[in-house]
Amino acid sequence: MLKKLHLSHARKPRKTDRLRRRLLQSVSVGMMGVGLSEMLILETVAKSKSIKSGQAKRVLVVYEEGGISQMDTWDPKPEAPFDHRTPYKSIATNVPGINFSSLMPMTAQQADKLSVIRSMTSARVAGHKEGCQEFFKGYRFDSSLDFPDIGSVVTEQIGTDCPQLPGYIFCPGINMPNHVTSTGFLPESRAPWKLGTKNLGENLADPNWEVKSLQLNPSLSTDRFNQRRELLAQLDRSTIANTESAATLQAYYENAVDLLTSPRVQASLNLSTESDNTRDRYGRDHRGCCYLLGRKLIEAGVRFVSVTVIQPPEHVKRPGYGQPNGVFLNWDHHEGIYQNGPCGGPQGKGNQERFGLPHPVMMPSLDRSFSALIEDMHTRGLLEETLVCFITEMGRTPRVNKWGGRDHWGRAMSVALAGAGVPGGQVIGATNKEGGDVTDRLYTPYDYAETIYRKLGIDTAARIRRPDGLPIEFTDGGRPIAEVF
Repeated sequence: MLKKLHLSHARKPRKTDRLRRRLLQSVSVGMMGVGLSEMLILETVAKSKSIKSGQAKRVLVVYEEGGISQMDTWDPKPEAPFDHRTPYKSIATNVPGINFSSLMPMTAQQADKLSVIRSMTSARVAGHKEGCQEFFKGYRFDSSLDFPDIGSVVTEQIGTDCPQLPGYIFCPGINMPNHVTSTGFLPESRAPWKLGTKNLGENLADPNWEVKSLQLNPSLSTDRFNQRRELLAQLDRSTIANTESAATLQAYYENAVDLLTSPRVQASLNLSTESDNTRDRYGRDHRGCCYLLGRKLIEAGVRFVSVTVIQPPEHVKRPGYGQPNGVFLNWDHHEGIYQNGPCGGPQGKGNQERFGLPHPVMMPSLDRSFSALIEDMHTRGLLEETLVCFITEMGRTPRVNKWGGRDHWGRAMSVALAGAGVPGGQVIGATNKEGGDVTDRLYTPYDYAETIYRKLGIDTAARIRRPDGLPIEFTDGGRPIAEVF
């Protein structure tokens, strides 16, 4: 059984512990914020825990918000009723017998590295927040238990291989994940570190984009920063520095300084270090930059990275959210899923053209960036120890509505997994001819979460314990997806 260490509940703090905590906070708050410094402390503690190795060492989740149409991507349905079928054909992949939508020609050439689960379901209430919450936590959206994010649990259990960076990162962090994320009964410092600052998005393709939380506090000059470092150096030479507590504190402080000054950290967040060929292969738009930054963080050793994408409206030279004829470029295609232009539906009448743009406008970016990610990680050897998960929060209705769109649908959807021993070139489960109901091997977000834990070698049978000692299951009755082991 795993032994859990809770900093605030395991024992009564000794005087040296309290001193260490106060000193760490006084040193680090002014330059980077107490949240990041606490994260780095806990990464070191968690990393010291012994745990059975799994096939995965890291996890990269690609979350495309809005609910992507399964029949326009992974599960084409050429025999669906004519009035409701997608106009895009089913095409062969590089694996005989497996077909994807013709909107994914580049991803089709990476099918040999993918396991596509066509029999996934989502929350019984097919809503954005509900579905996102279940995939990010592995628990029912209406559970009375505020369960932590999967990424929070993972870093609590096994820490990270990059002590200069937090173990759970949102890249860049946007909209729905920001609304559902929580650390539950784990310390607040287990929350994801969000590289972005704007809830509705910012453009990583902007050459002036930077991680704001890595900039020095405006009131702290370089001279003052160096003075604080010298103060710590003087403490190192004092009698108190010879204690175990002081040595531990110094290690934590060095990690905090590394986050601000480490060339390795700076390189992992700097896309300009990549070749022109790599930049072009991923795409130089916002989505391509997000996917590439996710790969760089995984390569740096970060344990759990969630890439979250909503394209900025300037990507398609349109007005933004809430503006006349504006767009919000996620996948919530209630109107005009195949039609580019005003749709005349409820969204258009509400001073906004629509959510998203038609699939033929949006899909080329996704197809290019995701295929580049899989190809690049395979070439670099990162797929061997990284579990890559491509998810969205729900599917879309098998029938087209009167506004030419597809509405929310939780009864059937598709996700894809790759890497960390996941067999490539397979399709798991099936849906009926319309793509609306699972007919074989139904899976849930709880099974998805269980699969992540098992791939990482986390013994879910041991239970996770709350600070009061109550044992809690890692997932809401999930079972691992056997076909990916």
